[in-house]
Amino acid sequence: MKRIYIVFTSILLLLSCDNEELIQEDVINNLDFNTEKTRRTSNDLYASNQMVIQYDASLTEAEKQAMRNQYNVVSFKKCECADPTLELWIFAKNTGKGGNPTIEEKVLGVKEDTDIEGVDFNRYISQTGQGLLTSFGTPDMNTARQKIVSRNENVTIAVLDTGIDYNYFGFTNPFLYKNENSCSDSEFRDYYGWDFVNQDNDPFDDHGHGTIVSNLMYTKLTAQNVSFQILPVKVFNEFGRGNYFDILCGFQYAVNNRDVAIINMSFGWYHSNYEILNKLVLENQNRVLITASAGNKGINTDFNVHYPSTYESNNILSVASLYRNMMYPNLASFSNLGNITVDIAARGEDIPFYLSADEYISVSGTSFSNAYATALCGKMYTPQMSVEQLMSAVITNTIPHDNLSTIKYGSYIPY
Repeated sequence: MKRIYIVFTSILLLLSCDNEELIQEDVINNLDFNTEKTRRTSNDLYASNQMVIQYDASLTEAEKQAMRNQYNVVSFKKCECADPTLELWIFAKNTGKGGNPTIEEKVLGVKEDTDIEGVDFNRYISQTGQGLLTSFGTPDMNTARQKIVSRNENVTIAVLDTGIDYNYFGFTNPFLYKNENSCSDSEFRDYYGWDFVNQDNDPFDDHGHGTIVSNLMYTKLTAQNVSFQILPVKVFNEFGRGNYFDILCGFQYAVNNRDVAIINMSFGWYHSNYEILNKLVLENQNRVLITASAGNKGINTDFNVHYPSTYESNNILSVASLYRNMMYPNLASFSNLGNITVDIAARGEDIPFYLSADEYISVSGTSFSNAYATALCGKMYTPQMSVEQLMSAVITNTIPHDNLSTIKYGSYIPY
């Protein structure tokens, strides 16, 4: 008899607003960024001495340095291997004291600069989806390279998440993207993906969420005999914590790879429409399809927006979660909904994830619904298909049901 383990983690899915605040406070107490304190405005949580900027693409390195000097930037981080126009500026600590401008005032000032295309706070984002209490091995590039496909065929899916544990026993066939390019900004060669947390070429998953998400896609696509490869992009650390700048860099890294047709983004935040990511998504609406989890607070995101799933862009497929009993399709109690902002639903409650041949845990959340939606996108994809055609094919292959009237297409994926 198979042994069943149910893992309860911080998401536990029936999150109230108060519980989410507790999660955010936990993030504050465990920040590993170069900052002394954080700011919170309209439920946002961001560094008090950091901002993300996007330069005008025509600026030289000398002109960029002159701007850093002008704004008293004490250190900075480049968006290596992804986008030379993006940069993280870090200022002296204790901003706002002794007459020093606050980070809010600094952002407003930089927004007026005509050589800057975009400015955002560096928001802290917690990947609150379920992870694993175990790992399947240690980081080993030799093991990873054995899982790289011999040739990229059909569809390439980028997964922005906690990385990939290529030691997982369920990955029996090569499935990692074969990258022929090198990163000129780094000492490392790019073999199969990138780690924007540690800034190296081994996006090993030391949290677990990305491995679960990727395995759901892997299992479904393999069973359906679909040729595919996954490009893992690590933007969350071992605690499931990340920041807006690394997510921006990971997104640009994915879209820069012309083989990538689909980007899975099983994470999100509420309230603030961060303009640079919104702009980048819109710029690529004819380039890639983005699958985005709808969120797990059980709220209507037509009125309480959740990003990136509610960005108003034609290339975003927002995915809700079904209740565990799919014989009677209903949304799970924790799943967000919305007639305008949520498109379809997929299985997302009590999904088995095997730790070994005879042990599994049950995972729940729209992250995993989103993985199933991504698998359907991969199945429907054909080379040279436009984003609009792929989106239409996916929606056409969902099943309408009267119980799903609270989401846009009122339909679900039947697996």
